[in-house]
Amino acid sequence: MKTIGLIASGKIEAHIFLKYVSEKKKLKLGEFDVFYFKLNGYEIFLVICDKKLTSARLATTLLIEKIAPLLIISFGIAGALEEDIRVGDMICGNSTTMIENGVFEQYIGLSVIPPDIRRFILNLLIENKERIFLGTIITENGEQAIQDYSKTRFNHPVLDMETLGVAHATSTRKIPLFSLRGITHNLAIQGKINLHTIFDYTWHYNKSLAIRKLLTHPWLLFNLLSYYTTKLTVSNHVSSTLSSLLQVLSLDYPKNTHDSDYQI
Repeated sequence: MKTIGLIASGKIEAHIFLKYVSEKKKLKLGEFDVFYFKLNGYEIFLVICDKKLTSARLATTLLIEKIAPLLIISFGIAGALEEDIRVGDMICGNSTTMIENGVFEQYIGLSVIPPDIRRFILNLLIENKERIFLGTIITENGEQAIQDYSKTRFNHPVLDMETLGVAHATSTRKIPLFSLRGITHNLAIQGKINLHTIFDYTWHYNKSLAIRKLLTHPWLLFNLLSYYTTKLTVSNHVSSTLSSLLQVLSLDYPKNTHDSDYQI
């Protein structure tokens, strides 16, 4: 049976998705929790990693070595860098990069989106009126500030901590990667001092810095309920979309897939 790997960027995101899976089995892959289930003729292995580049890279590497999947799908949440991208929108990554010392580097173009996934996205755009975009997923090394978001010259750029790590593992092993991210906040509007950035980013690499930010901006805690509500709502949206995608996914492509009529 064909295999697909899912890389979930956090426990909340993973367990919300697993509500859409009726029968599953919990396994272990090194330090990572794994859930195995069957769907649409595929064996699917979902690995839960931390919100860190190194964790995502290791989880993906171990999964590829174990099951040699036909496709890896990374999913989770992210922060937008353009004012036009709204909370609740979804980004399909077509490239990923890192900013370090103010310089963008380690640029990786992600896999060409397969025809059936493109068809699925088009259906979301046209029939369901979903707001879903192709975009560049940027990882920051530590507390590297993007000072002027308007000068970030990528298509629909968003910030997360995992996609680049997943891409490191898949690109060296020639495994196709599809990355799906739901937008929980907009840094171009809110700035970097917000609960989503503090809890979903800073907390995972420097807890002391995260606590200092909360102590110097205590009024942010009044938005705690809104933070959780938004995160759960967006994660459920991503999970619902991913569940629907897996049910129509077909990896039996003809050799001339580049001639498909579907383009994004």
